[in-house]
Amino acid sequence: SPILIHNISPDLQSLPFSIRRAPFGARPPPLPTAKSITVARVASPYSNNKMFQPLFLRGLKEYFDDKIRLHRMGDLIAITIHAEDARLLESVTEGEEGDEASTQELRDALLDQDVATGVVFFKITNISHDIASIQVNESPAGASDDYFAATMGELGCWVDSKVTQIIQTGLEYSRVPDVTDYLRIGELCSLSSNPLMLPTPFDKLLDLISAAFLPGAIHYGLRLSALLKGARGISKRTVVHWVARKVGIHVLEINCFDIVGDSDIKTEGTLRARFEKATESTPCIILLRHIEALARNSQTLETGKEPPMATILQECLAGLKQTWMISSYPVFAIATTSEPEKIPPGVLNSFKHEITFEAPAEAERHAILKNLLMEQVLAPDVSTKSLATQTAALVAADLVDLVHRAKAASIQRAISSSTDGAHSIEAGLVLTGADFDSALGAARSSYSESIGAPSIPNVTWDDVGGLAAVKKDILDTIQLPLDYPELFADGLKKRSGILLYGPPGTGKTLLAKAVATSCSLNFFSVKGPELLNMYIGESEANVRRVFQRARDAKPCVIFFDELDSVAPKRGNHGDSGGVMDRIVSQLLAELDGMSDGSGGSGADVFVIGATNRPDLLDSALLRPGRFDRMLYLGVSDTHEAQLNILGALTRKFRLAPDLNLKDIADQCPFNYTGADFYALCSDAMLKSMSRKAQEVDDRIAELNARPPPYSHPHPLTPQYYLAEMATPEEIDVLVSRVDFELALSELVPSVSQQEMDHYREVQKKFASDTINAKK
Repeated sequence: SPILIHNISPDLQSLPFSIRRAPFGARPPPLPTAKSITVARVASPYSNNKMFQPLFLRGLKEYFDDKIRLHRMGDLIAITIHAEDARLLESVTEGEEGDEASTQELRDALLDQDVATGVVFFKITNISHDIASIQVNESPAGASDDYFAATMGELGCWVDSKVTQIIQTGLEYSRVPDVTDYLRIGELCSLSSNPLMLPTPFDKLLDLISAAFLPGAIHYGLRLSALLKGARGISKRTVVHWVARKVGIHVLEINCFDIVGDSDIKTEGTLRARFEKATESTPCIILLRHIEALARNSQTLETGKEPPMATILQECLAGLKQTWMISSYPVFAIATTSEPEKIPPGVLNSFKHEITFEAPAEAERHAILKNLLMEQVLAPDVSTKSLATQTAALVAADLVDLVHRAKAASIQRAISSSTDGAHSIEAGLVLTGADFDSALGAARSSYSESIGAPSIPNVTWDDVGGLAAVKKDILDTIQLPLDYPELFADGLKKRSGILLYGPPGTGKTLLAKAVATSCSLNFFSVKGPELLNMYIGESEANVRRVFQRARDAKPCVIFFDELDSVAPKRGNHGDSGGVMDRIVSQLLAELDGMSDGSGGSGADVFVIGATNRPDLLDSALLRPGRFDRMLYLGVSDTHEAQLNILGALTRKFRLAPDLNLKDIADQCPFNYTGADFYALCSDAMLKSMSRKAQEVDDRIAELNARPPPYSHPHPLTPQYYLAEMATPEEIDVLVSRVDFELALSELVPSVSQQEMDHYREVQKKFASDTINAKK
């Protein structure tokens, strides 16, 4: 029991203790029975709240009514409470009228709840007792000092509610042991089962708070404030609670959105009241969640001055020092935010320390998933290591949501696949790979409504026909830093930007996905219009978020499709707010960070852009260190290259023996793009399926036209024929030469010959004007 260990030795880190054999033998120890004891509340957010008073006083009464207890001066007693019970109890007390007996019965039922969400501590501040009487024959020969100390009450006294008077009065300030796991309180996971997620922020915050409890720390002038920055759901709040439990102090949690009033005066009053409540619960952490709500950056922009809440917050933080001097216990102010750019400088300067939370790496995600799935039954096709790889850029809250979604999918599968779904669920759920695939798709779709989430695509080089030279150039740019990072360890800047340009439909997106798959990189696809936002500053913020999520998911490839719509030439567009110019500037700044060779946050992040109109791009994008490798993707100019494309597109088709793809390739003009070949193969497959369907319809019509008797239902339906009567040859779809030739005769090229000539001129221009272009 943590309470027992604390009562034996309150500070185990500095006071060693040992257990030795008692001198009493088999007899009960000769301890006196207390005549009276005084019990004081230990100050905490729960014990100082009058709403919880009926709960913890009843719990204290039941604690001593249950059995005879053994206590001594300074012992702590832990009483669990249920916060929701207190709110329901208050509503019953205020709202119920009439039958007093039924009201009392309802109150008792609420108080008897077993589930606990909090704990209130009491401290024994005084014990009154007599010396225990000892019979002469009870005193052992050579009795030790411990024996006589027991009779004097130095080892504690029996507390019997039938004999002992119990007085509850006063308030004490004290550190308390962590009883969360032992008493099964709350929803936070066990510290012992913590998969070492985010060790650096945890260690930094633990060191900061532990320093305040060192001898003489009160005279060092420590500023007990910190700002925790990180994405939503990255465990900022959880880490604060873990540290508080580790150190043994209380937490008063405040959502700043809840205290923002109609005016600054109301907000100020509420904020000061919360700080006063925290000082009454010392030692304590006052946790200010969403600190950006107190002072929006827009207020600073509009007035040119710091918002008034910045000064008020600084005054509240300064008052915590006085509380430390009076009570000898500190109060820590810790704020959290997921949008630090929206916090004015005055508020930022109020916090002495800043701790940044990064998204968990693959190893940390693996540990978190193993911890979450520890008690779940997994099918053989589920690999937590594979799940960790597929969940790049997801934070702890996203992983918890992923597991919940997988459980929901498993329940739905059990209900739909069994006539008695309830019994199937009671028998136990088995989470399969399909459950996690469904959950992962749903989690990614909800990850962001605007710019999505990174994932590893499933496109191999077998899906890409031709483009062998371009493939080699891209792999030289991307795979070299991944395979030989030591080459870039001494400050050598890596080439991290590639621009693919050429006619539409030439496979730029497909090529980027194939590169990501072959190098086992996460793929983050961003289309230009997705970055635009009607609010000032949000479009640039979206660019920053894209690169931050890519850094969280590294190694990662960011693919900008339609780059000309994101980064046009600056100064050529008349948008009133200059949005496009600011987006280009932000994009340039992020690209400069990606090419840093110092191994920082931009390492292992690559950027690939695709455009049909490189002449519209801002020229600064094409300078060295940004998109410094330009690759032209044109149409196939030989029938052999066209044959490679047809082979890649039809590798999953069933081809008729009379079909030779080389004959089809020889008939194709040289202005067909990859998209045109895809349309050709799709049309050929569709015509083959239509022909097969017509053959089946003709066969069914022939059978229905025969006179009775019938050996099958009449009239015969296509569904019955295909399921019961058709041979494998009748349902096997083979694409023939005729299908391809018919599709070829109907296909219109998506790029005309005149447009193709224009793209070749653009290629010549950029090959001669750009130093780093591929010639």
